[in-house]
Amino acid sequence: MSSNGHNQDGSPQTGDRDAIEVCGLLNEQQELLGRIYHDATEPPGKVMEKADLANFLFYHALHIRELAKTAVLLMESGRPYAVVLLGRSALESMFNLTAAVQDRQFGPQRIAFEYEEQARKLKCLLEKGAWIASRRPTPDECLREAERIRRDYAVAAPQNRDERNQIDKIERIAERAGLTPYYDDDYRFLSLTVHANQAGILNATTGFLTRKATIALCHATYLACQVLSGVFSIKAYDAKLAEHEQRMTELTKKPDCLPLDPKINN
Repeated sequence: MSSNGHNQDGSPQTGDRDAIEVCGLLNEQQELLGRIYHDATEPPGKVMEKADLANFLFYHALHIRELAKTAVLLMESGRPYAVVLLGRSALESMFNLTAAVQDRQFGPQRIAFEYEEQARKLKCLLEKGAWIASRRPTPDECLREAERIRRDYAVAAPQNRDERNQIDKIERIAERAGLTPYYDDDYRFLSLTVHANQAGILNATTGFLTRKATIALCHATYLACQVLSGVFSIKAYDAKLAEHEQRMTELTKKPDCLPLDPKINN
């Protein structure tokens, strides 16, 4: 074994091969997601039925893609630590995306809830003098948008704490999406680093959580591709998605660790 991440014959060592494989897949996935997004939104300016809900899906899909692109750049530059932070955020968008197609009430409920939360926070900032009253949006504008969403999509405001939790708490959103195993495993692990827990910091440093986060990004990007393809009836990439699914299945069978400084560019 050599000290530069390669065997004597010049081939990458096992950990580096895994890093190269994961990053190669993730990069292909984010490029595919970009193509699917392009197909779903063409021609420019086309009028979409239920535009608010369509935009909800697009925003989360684009968020996942940008996180995936950034993760690949970090891994290629030998700075994988922050990939853990990106992976958790991607999972949140994955839960929201999937919940919106599994339960048609969820998307409008979540959009209205976010407007109401924005109104509440802006009101607090105004009271503290940290937000200028003339700046847009105003709390009232946000509340009017929430009312419009509820009216246009015929969804009621949550009536109790449990109903509110179903559109507010990530654990409940993951449950609504049918993705509880991802929450119980990947999301909980990655949250350790996000919340600066010592175990999370140490496990990100060793590479354990780096691998978990990169695989989580792969799953999030794959599901974003599946959601947009399904909602907008895009069939051209079914074979490629099936290939990506198979490669992800193989990757999840490998050890849970990537080297902290993978030699991806060598």
